[in-house]
Amino acid sequence: MQDNATEVTAAGIARLAGVGRAAVSNWRRRHAGFPKPVGGTETSPSFALAEVEAWLRKQGKLAEVPLRERVWQQLAGHPEGPVTALLHAGCVLLLIHDRPTVWLEIGAGSDERLAAMLPGALEEVLVPRFGVVARRGGGG
Repeated sequence: MQDNATEVTAAGIARLAGVGRAAVSNWRRRHAGFPKPVGGTETSPSFALAEVEAWLRKQGKLAEVPLRERVWQQLAGHPEGPVTALLHAGCVLLLIHDRPTVWLEIGAGSDERLAAMLPGALEEVLVPRFGVVARRGGGG
C-alpha cells in the first residue's frame, strides 16, 4: 500500500520513468495536468508520489515502479526519515532470520495484529543481542 504523504523530486520522477531530469522539466511546462508541487523549494520542488505515478501511468510513461525505487521511496518517505526506516527494517530482518516461525505467525494476520505483536517479538530478538531496548517516552 502506498503512503499518500510520500513525496518525490524531479530526479525521483526521472528514475521512475527512465528518463533524464530535463524530460521531467519539459513535462511540467508542456502538460497542464502534470501534478503540482506539494513541498520542497522553488528550485527543488517535491511532488506527491501517488499523483506522479497516476500521471505517469495515464501518459503511458510508467508500467510498474521498479522494486529498487519502491524500496527507496518507502525508506525516504518514513515519517522519522530514512535512517529510522533502515533501523526498523534491520530489526525486522533480525527477527526473520532468528525466529522465522514467529515472523510467519505474526505476519499471517491483519496489519493490526502485526502492529500489536511485532514489538514483543522484536524485543525477544533484540534484548539477547543488544541488551535492554530503549523505549520512547521515557521508558527504559
